[in-house]
Amino acid sequence: MERSACLTLVLLLLATGFASLTAVAQDPVQVLEIDTYTRTIAPSQGVTFNWTVRNIDVIAYDIRVDPDTAAGWSVRATPSIIQNLTPNRAAGIQVAVTAPSAVEGEVALHLKVVFTVAQDGAIVFVTTRTATVTVPSIYAEKRFLGLFANPLPAPLNNEWGVFLLNVAFWLVLSAGVFTGLKPLLQAVEEKTKLTIPEKILRVVRIPILVLLVLYGALQSLSALDRYVDATIRSALFQVYQVAFTIVVFYLVYRFFKDVIIYSAQVLSDKTDSRMGDALVPLIEKVGLAIIALAAVGLLLGQLRVDLTLFIAGGVVTSLVVAFAAQDTLSNFFSGIFLLADRPFREGDVIILSDGDWTEVRKIGVRTTRLFRFDDASIVTVPNNKLVNEKIANFSNPIDKGRVTKTFAVAYGTDVSTVKRILREVISGNPHILQNDPLKPVVRFDAMSESSLNFFVLVWVDDRSQRMEVQDYLNTEIYRRFQEAGIEIPFPQRTIRLRVEGSNLAAPTELEELARRVADREPEEDSDDEGDREARK
Repeated sequence: MERSACLTLVLLLLATGFASLTAVAQDPVQVLEIDTYTRTIAPSQGVTFNWTVRNIDVIAYDIRVDPDTAAGWSVRATPSIIQNLTPNRAAGIQVAVTAPSAVEGEVALHLKVVFTVAQDGAIVFVTTRTATVTVPSIYAEKRFLGLFANPLPAPLNNEWGVFLLNVAFWLVLSAGVFTGLKPLLQAVEEKTKLTIPEKILRVVRIPILVLLVLYGALQSLSALDRYVDATIRSALFQVYQVAFTIVVFYLVYRFFKDVIIYSAQVLSDKTDSRMGDALVPLIEKVGLAIIALAAVGLLLGQLRVDLTLFIAGGVVTSLVVAFAAQDTLSNFFSGIFLLADRPFREGDVIILSDGDWTEVRKIGVRTTRLFRFDDASIVTVPNNKLVNEKIANFSNPIDKGRVTKTFAVAYGTDVSTVKRILREVISGNPHILQNDPLKPVVRFDAMSESSLNFFVLVWVDDRSQRMEVQDYLNTEIYRRFQEAGIEIPFPQRTIRLRVEGSNLAAPTELEELARRVADREPEEDSDDEGDREARK
């Protein structure tokens, strides 16, 4: 019996200790949130936040409630102290918050309420709860242009008066800019003697007026935002953003086309280069395409359209187009290089890699049109071929024309006589330069197998006279050689004939062979002349 009583007492003590440990592991007093703790109110309005405190311990506690405060706000807890909250009992706490009577913009109070639990004056634990109170900007005091106090008397000493002041200001400003911009730019034009200010006036006058009116209307309506629903205000702002974007890009488009492109075209017309004539239209088309794409992309973004699909599709399309049009793109960039580097110009005479003599007629962005002298035809050549191949230009205005010739005379001719004739012929042409450093060169160049070779190099003052100078040299030197009895040799070969079975040919046989050759020469010559006549 005594053993049973002792066991029962031990179990009771263990149960009590376990209950005490469980109570210590938890907060002895619970603070329960039974309300909404984010509120929006108007100035001078009040709001109440509610909490419930419950004692879940086995002993009584005292509870003190301390809410923090802020300048202009009124905060009060009821009750602020709960004394002797017995076990398993609960009590309600109310914290009343009153907003300031006037605000200059959106303000918010982040309320913090401290619950202090004590027993016999000793603090057992402390817990905190929070709440947020916001006064939107629509309740803020309205100011003229957002800066100045409303000077109007009653009954316009309110938001309606601010609205009317804003409307009046923006109307006067728009009218002043619209009428005053013209004389201002005219004065600039008179001082600078340029027509660009006039074009700027035509471009910016209407768009600036539209922008001022749009912004003025939106800014004026902000004074009445208390009476306009937030959804409507958001829609109006989005409409303003779209209209603003359209007007700005229209202004950029007009400025680019009427000012920048116009100025580039004027500058191109004043220069001798043909590069501007080809590049200005290209820059205009590329610039307008970029402006249009940027405008569409920004507008779709403002309308909350997901551009991921468009961007991915654009990348894929660009790769496909680049692969399919790689030759066209190569010709396009080659045309840009030709116009920028200018290895030749329109009107130049050039020799292509295949030996064709041509005259450049038109350098385009993708192809170049050439006049071919051989058959008097127009040939269109892709620009990438002209860029990647060797081209000889015979029309560079900064270079002189050059003619080189080699003349052959027979062995036994007096060398000094040949040189004298060559120099006399050269000095007789007015297009051949005679002074250093482009002085003519005449030299005994080589003794070949059947002739003495003389080299002649002359410089021509006008490259277009190169062919005429070459014809002059050939004609006059041939005539002077004939007059001086100088022989122009033919190639000679010594032929040895051997009779089979003998080291040397028999004299009688050689004589017979020579006679036969001599008898056939007139007949062959006549045949050759007949062939030449037929060929002619």
